[in-house]
Amino acid sequence: MTPPSNYAAASNAQASLIIAGVADYKVSRDPNAHIITYALGSCLGITFHDERRQIGGLLHVMLPDSRLHNRQDIRKPMFVDTGVPLIIDELVKAGANRKDLKCKVFGGAQLMAADHYFRIGAKNIDAFYEISRQQEINVTVWEVSGRCNRTIRLINSTGEVLVKTPAQPEFIR
Repeated sequence: MTPPSNYAAASNAQASLIIAGVADYKVSRDPNAHIITYALGSCLGITFHDERRQIGGLLHVMLPDSRLHNRQDIRKPMFVDTGVPLIIDELVKAGANRKDLKCKVFGGAQLMAADHYFRIGAKNIDAFYEISRQQEINVTVWEVSGRCNRTIRLINSTGEVLVKTPAQPEFIR
């Protein structure tokens, strides 16, 4: 079976750094992998981890709802409603047990003053809350909202997430 293009694996004993870009996701079975995404503002960084099998994934979504876009060729990881089912499916294909997945959610900040229409961070949080409830996702951490960006790094061996905000020391969630 050929792994999906967003599947990453490494065989060396050192930590391998895997970058999930904006509107992107990465999945890894490598216990030495660290999956990172940078500068989450209004976007959400959503991690999933199966501790028993040391399979993890990170999704970086930008917008809440793909149905607001009239295109057939949408980029699924860009949206909460299409990205979340996509990464869960890829984690299961990689060998994770859906019932053992633990999820952590980061981002959704409001970096500038805006009216309700432009409060994308809050809309992303609401959309993820709804899909997590519908799909019975085990969310163990909500590190959302606020007024600063976050860089997050999933440590695949433990499921811990290192969080970095500007001018602050890194901390573990």
